Amino acid sequence: MKASVSIVLCTYNGAKYIREQLNSILAQTYPLHEIIIQDDHSTDETVEILKEYASQYSQIKVYINQSEHGVNGNFLSAMQRATGKYIAISDQDDIWETDKIENQINSIGKNLLCSGLSRPFSTDGSFAYFDQRKRNTHAIRMVFLCLSGHTLLFRRALISMLPPLSHPIYKYSMYDAALSITASAHKSIVFIDKILVNFRRHTSATTYSDYSKSLPSWRNALYILKWGIAHFSETRKQVRPLFAAKLSLLNYVNADNEEANAAKKILELELQNGILPFMKLQYHCIKNYKHLFHTEGKGFIRLVRAAFYPVMQLHMYAK
Repeated sequence: MKASVSIVLCTYNGAKYIREQLNSILAQTYPLHEIIIQDDHSTDETVEILKEYASQYSQIKVYINQSEHGVNGNFLSAMQRATGKYIAISDQDDIWETDKIENQINSIGKNLLCSGLSRPFSTDGSFAYFDQRKRNTHAIRMVFLCLSGHTLLFRRALISMLPPLSHPIYKYSMYDAALSITASAHKSIVFIDKILVNFRRHTSATTYSDYSKSLPSWRNALYILKWGIAHFSETRKQVRPLFAAKLSLLNYVNADNEEANAAKKILELELQNGILPFMKLQYHCIKNYKHLFHTEGKGFIRLVRAAFYPVMQLHMYAK
């Protein structure tokens, strides 16, 4: 008997693209237990489209919020409705590969969470760049840059490991960070080197940004370093509540292993002032340089980048 999979899709004014995504979900090669769709008080035709699909497909269950919950509140409450052994997150404007769920179920094994490649595309001229490198899922990397929510399939048991909505992680970060950090703290993530999702990039999306200056190149590296030096004090002050929230999450998860403890140590140093704590932060970044970046690896250049990482990573939070 195949393991049951619940799809959790949250919508908000998604009428323009929702049909394409629903069609790609319904075309999955793996049988789906249920498709839970929770709308966050849309004002366009989204709800009418959802009801149309629900009338045709019995596995679709539509719920409508009476008031706006926001992204985190919507997804977290929708996940609580899932009854499958596994949950897969869906955004409203992507297009899944038809074997997405099958690939993830075949790969997750005993791990808590599975992710894979997301291929950006644009139909409105928005910036889209496909980074085909296999992701590093070490806890140190996850506290700085987590896995994208729309790629995630995870055991329903992972939800019970998350803190309540009142936890500060949800004030300063997204639900996918909470899932990624929690699973990585238990060293329980598998990343498969396959395209799972075609990720639509458009300027009206909640998470849209033009990240062309962050792509790997010497020119961009120098730009990011200069930016970090110029904006060091104000940006570090700005991101400290985020680091404090992520440290609080790691303490809540209470995983006692080398990876989780190394991530906690780095976050603790991020929250301290003064030259000595900063130098200790640099030391721990260098010490863990193989796990700090997008992909795991080694080499002299990575050591140099690790030394500058406390400054260069601030560019991620530029507004």
